[in-house]
Amino acid sequence: MIEKTGVSRTNGHSSQHIPSTSITIHAANTTNGVAQGAEFSADHQLLAVIPALVFTSQPNGTWNYVSPRFCTYTGKSAEALTALGWLERVHPDERTTTLQQWQTAMRNGVSFQIEHRLCGADGMYHWFRSQCTPQLDAMGTLIGWTGIAVPIDSEHQLVDEQMLRQKAEQARDERDCMLAFIAHELRSPLTVLLGQSTLLQRRLNNHEGVEPHVRRMAEIVVAQTIHLKDLMNTLLEATQLDYGELQLCKTTLDLGALVERVVQSFAPTLSSHTLWLHPDPSPLWVKGDALRLEQVLHNLIENAVKYSPGGGEIVIRTMLHEGQVQIEVCDSGIGIPAHVQPYLFQRFFRVKADDRRVASGLGLGLYLCKAITDLHEGSISVQSVEGEGSTVSLLLPRILVEHARHV
Repeated sequence: MIEKTGVSRTNGHSSQHIPSTSITIHAANTTNGVAQGAEFSADHQLLAVIPALVFTSQPNGTWNYVSPRFCTYTGKSAEALTALGWLERVHPDERTTTLQQWQTAMRNGVSFQIEHRLCGADGMYHWFRSQCTPQLDAMGTLIGWTGIAVPIDSEHQLVDEQMLRQKAEQARDERDCMLAFIAHELRSPLTVLLGQSTLLQRRLNNHEGVEPHVRRMAEIVVAQTIHLKDLMNTLLEATQLDYGELQLCKTTLDLGALVERVVQSFAPTLSSHTLWLHPDPSPLWVKGDALRLEQVLHNLIENAVKYSPGGGEIVIRTMLHEGQVQIEVCDSGIGIPAHVQPYLFQRFFRVKADDRRVASGLGLGLYLCKAITDLHEGSISVQSVEGEGSTVSLLLPRILVEHARHV
């Protein structure tokens, strides 16, 4: 029989009126959660219908009842779980702590609460929050304990996800700081190296009697120094983008004229590729940063060259499209697999090409292109078929002629 009475208890600071529940406890071996040889009391009937893992204990902390749901979850009989049998179902990592806290609560006559993993009938561990409160009779005498274990897997999964996310963000920040530091520190010596190697190259070219292979060595040093400096600048720009520190200097400009200028400067550097420009005859006015837009176009052409290792034609088109200015860079190279196309603009993502003639980069080129395009309130997309080539489309907001004259 369950009796609820009010008794005054002092917790060391203030007197508090605490409702108490008296539960008749039957000691002995149990089956189906109740004592063998004892009747299934109304108390146990009430506990049995609670949709959780319920248990009771004698005043000394010895378990003498577990609910049928507790038996079902663990796959163990009531006899196997009573006394200290339940402790075997606690995960080894939390077993000692659980027992210590349980014994401390029993000695001090205070409530017990802990989060630990319990082994199920399938051998899998799941997180539970186990709570136990002392049960008092009408005179305030401790007569036992009643407890409940509630599953909290979802809470721990959320905490684990948050911790993993925090660790990932911390690792990314540390990596970015390291990259920014390296790039910054290398900038000055690379500038000196480039200046000195360029000067050496000029002197060798102006000096008669210098063997061709010596001139070629100087040319390689200059080219590789420029490449390394470009990589450092790319790393710095990626870090600046992540922290919102990349600044644009926007002016009103004719994007068609900018594209033509880039193509004319790029074409002489290509030996096995031909650039074809199909421009729109009318001015294509936009509001943008000329240097950054040139950077985007350079990157798109370089990618077209890279992924056309056999040479061929690269076609650049400028046009109006639904009130926007559009640039297309088309190649007939090896193409990009469909399953990786959604990831092309992610940071440090690199397409693994089977063709060994395709050089692998940092995986920041298209990431920077998209970021710069976004800062111009535009969009960029890729259409590609393996073995047939790729087309990259860049769309930027157009400024009307009347507006452009007054900007």
